[in-house]
Amino acid sequence: MLLFSSLLYAQRTSRFESSLFVEKFNYFIRGRTVDPGPDWKGDYLPPQANGFRLTSVNGCVFKEMIHTGLGLSYARIAGINGMMAFADLRADFSTQRFIPYFYLNPGYSHFWNQYESGTATFLLETGLGAGYRLKGKSRILASVGLLGMQQRGYLTGKIGFTF
Repeated sequence: MLLFSSLLYAQRTSRFESSLFVEKFNYFIRGRTVDPGPDWKGDYLPPQANGFRLTSVNGCVFKEMIHTGLGLSYARIAGINGMMAFADLRADFSTQRFIPYFYLNPGYSHFWNQYESGTATFLLETGLGAGYRLKGKSRILASVGLLGMQQRGYLTGKIGFTF
C-alpha cells in the first residue's frame, strides 16, 4: 500500500522531458601539460581550436524545478569528430514564465583523433542559463558555461528547446 501511494505521488509531481540543443564552444584554456613519451603523437585536440555540438537529453522533471536526465552529443572540433555521454542535472530558480537556471553535466567524451582508437576522457560542463516557457511545458533555453574535456577548457554558448 505504501509503495502504491508513493508511486501515485511521484506521478503527480514528476514528468518526462526531452531537450535538443545546438552548442558552440570556444577554446579558453589548456589543461595539464603532458610530458611527451615515446608514443606521444601530439595533443588530443588541436591547440586553440573551436567547435560545435548537437545534443539530445531525455529525463525527468520533479516539481517543475529539478531536471535530471541522460544526454548524448555529437561534437566536431577542427575536423575531429567525437561523441559525449553525460548526466544532465539542472535546477530552475523559478516556476514563472521566465526561468533562470543552473546546470551541471558530468560525463565522458571520446574523440577519433590521431591516436589509434582515439582518446577518451572525463568531461565536466557547468553554467548558467535562462528559459522562456512557451505553450504547455515547452521552453526555449539559452545558456553560457564552461566545458572541460580532452585536456582543454572551453567557453560554451548553447540554445535549445524542451518538449
